[in-house]
Amino acid sequence: MTFSSYLDDSKVMASVATPAARAQAGRPLRALVRGTGSIGARHLRVLHSLGVEQLFAWPVRPPSSDPSARAADYPASVQLVQGYPDEPLDLVIIATDTNRHVADALEALEHPPASILLEKPVAPSAEEARVLLEHPRANTITVSAPLRFHQGLALTADILPLLGRVTSAQVVSQSWLPSWRPGRDFRSSYSARKDDGGVLRDLVHDIDYPAMLLGAPVSLKATLGHGILGIEAEESADVLWGDGPCVHLRLDYVTPVKTRSIRIATEQGAIGWDAVRNEVTLDWPASAAEPAGSVRAAFPADADVDVVLARQSLAVLERAGTVTGRSMEAFSPAGLAEGLLAVAICDAARLASATGGTEKVLW
Repeated sequence: MTFSSYLDDSKVMASVATPAARAQAGRPLRALVRGTGSIGARHLRVLHSLGVEQLFAWPVRPPSSDPSARAADYPASVQLVQGYPDEPLDLVIIATDTNRHVADALEALEHPPASILLEKPVAPSAEEARVLLEHPRANTITVSAPLRFHQGLALTADILPLLGRVTSAQVVSQSWLPSWRPGRDFRSSYSARKDDGGVLRDLVHDIDYPAMLLGAPVSLKATLGHGILGIEAEESADVLWGDGPCVHLRLDYVTPVKTRSIRIATEQGAIGWDAVRNEVTLDWPASAAEPAGSVRAAFPADADVDVVLARQSLAVLERAGTVTGRSMEAFSPAGLAEGLLAVAICDAARLASATGGTEKVLW
């Protein structure tokens, strides 16, 4: 096999079906979303598009009294509740503030639904989330990690083992926090708060997927940045882990031109995934088998956030066995342990920046 054939031969190159949930015979699919802010409302719209018949929304704050405002946020068929319904639930999505995640997840586990999708990050710190990992139904919790449901990342994960030993990797995720929520002062958002915000927690997806691809670090070094935006939390993070291949992560929200990518060098070539351009690039040096070259694959559907979230929700339902089919098997949902690992890396990075030394990742 030559480098130029790697993409064509990958099973991930096949078209991914448009997500649609088909319930097991006998009853409708039911889901509840706890928290109806921007991400909670989006989950409700996505579940509706998937074909989930009964949708419940449980707001943290009292819902708007203006019906037109409510209709603009999520489908009119959604039932507003102030607690868990009596009907059995196939899925509960926890989309509340980070500092509520553990308590809200524990409450959900007491009912219990067939599966729980917990928004990122699991908790402000790994220690706070340990009680979830020790719960007897911990295996029903999936941590929201939408980047894992990009076909470009799935292709990267599929091809990487063919390229030999990894020698280094560079991960970049940069954006401009003031543009995240137009019309809202970013300094009053959770992102600005030191205790549960900051770029490490906000961009924890960009910590999770390198760990998935390359393995978890045992220890790391880090430098956190402040002072450009004038917020309490860290605005940037440079993280270096190197117990295996040297991996450098640059995460910030002080860059107006958005970038989000990884480039991995190996003994045989290099592979890069760009989550802004939604493409994968494979490069290789000249050899006896073929000349130096490069090949690229584009995945335009990955640009649609709703499509990506629908893939994730459907994968969770499929894994729980509450819907038929295995249409999302190309993707790897993040289990609770993997979500907790990403938070532990954040914890270690904050400590390493404070001490100026190398710190172990403990979880």
